[in-house]
Amino acid sequence: MVTGAGRGLGRQIATMLVERGHHVLVTDVDDAAAQQAASELGERATALTLDVRDDAAVRAARDQIIAIAGRLDVWVNNAGVLFTGPAWEHDAQQRRLMLEVNAIGTMNGTLAAIESMRASGGGQIINISSLAGLTAVPGEGVYAASKHAVMGFSLSTMADLRAAKVKDVHISCICPDGIWTPMLHDRLDDPGAALSFSGKLLQPHEVVTAVRKVLDEPRLVTALPRWRGAVVRFGDLFPALGLALTPFVVRQGERTQRRMRKQQQGRRRLGRR
Repeated sequence: MVTGAGRGLGRQIATMLVERGHHVLVTDVDDAAAQQAASELGERATALTLDVRDDAAVRAARDQIIAIAGRLDVWVNNAGVLFTGPAWEHDAQQRRLMLEVNAIGTMNGTLAAIESMRASGGGQIINISSLAGLTAVPGEGVYAASKHAVMGFSLSTMADLRAAKVKDVHISCICPDGIWTPMLHDRLDDPGAALSFSGKLLQPHEVVTAVRKVLDEPRLVTALPRWRGAVVRFGDLFPALGLALTPFVVRQGERTQRRMRKQQQGRRRLGRR
């Protein structure tokens, strides 16, 4: 089961799971995207339109993949929404959408998966979080809040599973830096997204590789790239210092945005010629 799998990272994760021999339920709020992705993935993929905010629909999706495949082994919570800019510039609908899709959607999926996996002998849940779930992110305050919620929920639920002596259900959190997917493609002119461009802009296949690794060996938290994970954790140890250094990191992101804009403009000009 992969949420938000109609395009971008989710679609590539679904592809990897099909290649590993799984039958994958390709879900997305965009029906056309889900249908196209499943069609291209072949007979081991089934499309389903799904709004992860709807708990009953999420549980029905779980029951559908179990009916098709016989059991549920892997659940990937990938669906996400991002609006950038200071929190006071978001309207109530934008704030609610980010929190409900990113946090509550992940909770719905995780709990639906746990219920099945506990009954069937185990499985793996992979929650796609973000470095924004580990530190302060100017320009992405509400998004960061939603991803902090993902991390707090995931780690606390793992603690509850172990306290309940459930050892065969695993939750792994992937916390990538900015990923060059449709979520960022349209953010080159967006100053609120500058921090997402300040490090090594990840390619989706790098995140897919991290997902593949935790499928083979579950890991509570995987930061990508590792050095950025170490930097943000250091900043969290000294919050005042981290906030003081943040403007320098943002300026680096702005330089990357300008460079990438120029590269895109150059490619467009060559295309017209």
